[in-house]
Amino acid sequence: MINLVLIGLCALIMVQSSPKSLDDLKWKNRVVLYFPQKDLDWQNPNDSLLLELEERKIIYFVIMDSVESNSDIVFSADYISKLSSRYKMGAKSPSWVLIGLDGGAKLRKEEVINWSYIFKTVDAMPMRQSEIRKTKSF
Repeated sequence: MINLVLIGLCALIMVQSSPKSLDDLKWKNRVVLYFPQKDLDWQNPNDSLLLELEERKIIYFVIMDSVESNSDIVFSADYISKLSSRYKMGAKSPSWVLIGLDGGAKLRKEEVINWSYIFKTVDAMPMRQSEIRKTKSF
């Protein structure tokens, strides 16, 4: 009986702790939201790009008919619609938004996603500079 209660409590904690919105990622991850116009505007990242994303604590969400991501976070359809309304802002071409660790939009572009530009922008941020210094000291 006690084992059953413990299993139930663990399941409840896991469900409650899974992210439900971008606010749940604040101070943990940077986020890139990408809104391609066509499937051709998106290609899954290769392993080296995934490593660079991980190093910079970047989670991306490609919002099309379905959502692709480099994480297992699943947002509700209603929340995805709200993200599109808030960040896509009627763009007629592919667009993307970089959201910083503090949850604020740092950069918005109407173009096909440009990872090197995103990495340069993130690497210039004060918090990222601090992360780099900490890594070098080890």
